[in-house]
Amino acid sequence: MSDAMDDAKIREALAECEREPIHIPGIIQPIGYLLGVEPRSGEVLYASANCAALFRQDDTNVMGRTVRDLLGAEIWHACLNNLGSADSPDRRQFAGVWQNGEAAWAVHMTHCAGRLVLEIEDASETPSSSPEMLLQQAQLVSQIQTCTDEQSLFRLTVRLLRHLTGFDRVMIYRFDAFAHGEVLAEERRAGLESFEGLHFPKWDIPKQARDIMCRVPLRLIANIADDPVPILQATADLPPLDISLAQLRGVSKVHLQYLRNMGSDATMTLSVVLDGDLWGIISFHHMQPKVSPPEIRQMLADAFLPVFCLKLNQIRDRTSLKLARKINGLQTDIQAKLDKKTEIEEVLEGLGQELCEALNITGLAIISGARTQTYGQTPSEAALAVLVQAPPNATGTLYTTDALRDAFPDHRDGFGDLGGALVIHGPHDRRLAFFRPVIEQSVAWAGNPTKALHQVDGNARLEPRGSFATYLESIEGQSEPWSPEDQHLAQLLWPLLNAAERQAFMNDLSRQQMLMIGELNHRVRNILTLIESVSRQARRSNSSLESYSKALEARIKALAAAHDLGAGSALPSVSVRKIIELENTPYGDDAGSQLSITGPDFYIRADLAPTFTLAIHELMTNAVKYGALSTASGRIAVALAETEAGMELTWVESGGPPVVKPDVVGFGSILITQAIAYELGGSSDLDYAPSGVRAHLTIPHKMLDAKPDRDEIKAAVADETITNIPAPLRNGIILILEDNFVIANGIAEDLKTIGFPNSEIVARAEEALDYIGIESPALGLLDINLGGGQTSIEVARKLAEKQVPFVFVSGYGELADLPADLDGRQVLTKPASREDLIKALAKLVP
Repeated sequence: MSDAMDDAKIREALAECEREPIHIPGIIQPIGYLLGVEPRSGEVLYASANCAALFRQDDTNVMGRTVRDLLGAEIWHACLNNLGSADSPDRRQFAGVWQNGEAAWAVHMTHCAGRLVLEIEDASETPSSSPEMLLQQAQLVSQIQTCTDEQSLFRLTVRLLRHLTGFDRVMIYRFDAFAHGEVLAEERRAGLESFEGLHFPKWDIPKQARDIMCRVPLRLIANIADDPVPILQATADLPPLDISLAQLRGVSKVHLQYLRNMGSDATMTLSVVLDGDLWGIISFHHMQPKVSPPEIRQMLADAFLPVFCLKLNQIRDRTSLKLARKINGLQTDIQAKLDKKTEIEEVLEGLGQELCEALNITGLAIISGARTQTYGQTPSEAALAVLVQAPPNATGTLYTTDALRDAFPDHRDGFGDLGGALVIHGPHDRRLAFFRPVIEQSVAWAGNPTKALHQVDGNARLEPRGSFATYLESIEGQSEPWSPEDQHLAQLLWPLLNAAERQAFMNDLSRQQMLMIGELNHRVRNILTLIESVSRQARRSNSSLESYSKALEARIKALAAAHDLGAGSALPSVSVRKIIELENTPYGDDAGSQLSITGPDFYIRADLAPTFTLAIHELMTNAVKYGALSTASGRIAVALAETEAGMELTWVESGGPPVVKPDVVGFGSILITQAIAYELGGSSDLDYAPSGVRAHLTIPHKMLDAKPDRDEIKAAVADETITNIPAPLRNGIILILEDNFVIANGIAEDLKTIGFPNSEIVARAEEALDYIGIESPALGLLDINLGGGQTSIEVARKLAEKQVPFVFVSGYGELADLPADLDGRQVLTKPASREDLIKALAKLVP
């Protein structure tokens, strides 16, 4: 019987859960066989009850036999060699293949609690080291090496692993500081409810299970409905066999019920361990019983997982490098202040705002004996006095909380709107405290995380929740948590502030670095002004909120397209007229009517177009902010002319506010006057005439080119799509049957840009047939020739039977040999380009 629990019952139930001896369950899953062996003699002391049938002997005859007798000298020799290797104690290792008549059995060994544990599984259908497996392994490794950030790594990994293993759902799940989990990325079969972004409470995976995960890279549950097989022992006085490291390890009844409630019949888990700590897991779920072959599991645990962890660590190291750069910037500022001031408090007062921005805080306090100095939003004097006396954490110098009101309930009012604090304990009663405000938060849980209990043999036990539907929990009175990076930065500040003699930590940046930083800073400063101008002009020409919203959105997109052109063009040459028009597009119809372009068009070389575009962008931006386009009456006249030297462009503004030459030459002006000469070999003059800015640019003939075959700017226009897609197709699933993941993933990404956002990738014909039996795809893209001699012909026939349109894809193109009943179907030639897909799918859209 379940009931709500008070804190005492919660602690009792959690303690009871953590006492469950999951390392000595006394049972295994019936997908294999297990022997517990005395490592020196090889004598069998434990055996799963099904071993008698495997060795065709009764239980008593298996006990006392040796591994050499049962599995042969070669397996026993491999076990001894593995035991002698330096890294063997905590690893599951391959001991060989035991040939029993026509059947082949994979044997793996682990060494735990003084016993050798052998796991025996059917390997008849999975030949070891097959070329296909080596190719899959190489693809997995090469693909994840291309990722540059965590999200792209996670997204690609779940797609790769689902494609490789065929599981219905693959998730990457990270533990936080309190051992609660969050699903960061997910790839799932179409039709399944998404768990991405949901949180899972820590009691879903108890502490002892997390401890085992740190040691065991892979865990498998093949069928939650299977009856477990008991482990027998030679004599009653033997202790239970520790099988912590065994993949066949039996499953807790509570966890089996948890999986039933979740709708999973089979699972597999890869443990992601970074620097000795369990960072998270890669979790596989299937809605039917499923056994991944031993060879696949060995490849995932021994080859893929270490590479994934290494790549994740590399990405995390890049984040640390960014933090180091932030610290270096603060070090330089602090040193500059210390050169002029002697008091630490005065230094911090001068750098208060910079520190607030660096640590994302709203206030700080410096306590030195009886003297206290504050900056920004801080607690009352009484609340601060109590806070700085709180004992530091295990490091001995730092105290953190993101729930001040809960930590100090007697001083709730004294903390006001503050929710979190970080306090550095320095020498001689010095304290440095940082504060963060309360923020409104909500956490999306996978089901209601409120715990329920039931009684088992008089003990309180946690009961798995019955639903995993999204449950939103509001969190009040707390701040954003203090990340390890925040804490690291804060701890570095104290010695920095006490080291006046510290030398500068960074050399001057190179000229190119300064140019890049200058351009970036200039663009950041301009962006808000640009958006404001776009908004103001859209408001002038739109009377309703809806039309204004659409116009504003369209102009912001156009502004982004113009920005993209600065990164280069996909054409051999780019129209000068279209560059100017494109830079003007974000400012709407009004701005368009304010611009006139006369003279012949010219085409500038594509490799030089970005520099020219930046110069035009700066002229247009200044006109919007200060010149002709800042008012409705302003005009810009652009005249293009051909000269003996090349192209001449004259820019004249009129009707705007009176022009005043700036006292300081900005980055934009430098770019206009110098970049054309430096990069394009031309010339440029900029005149701040009171009636309006005038510019004169020349580009030599050698920097110009002929008109391209396609007179368009690819980088500056929206991606081509198929228009008028009926809703059932647009919202439906595109079935992609392709055995090469790289090709399949590329097709899926292209489909998104064309107008088909939902796709289901499968690698084998039987998986496609199973999927069609469950779901009804809207369209199909079928690779004719699949691995292992398979074809997609039966899948095509099934789709035709269900009147689902489809296209074949083949390396043979139109020469592909199709049966008579499928003759005449569209066949794309590999590699199929995005344009090929558009043309083929357009024919299928009614």
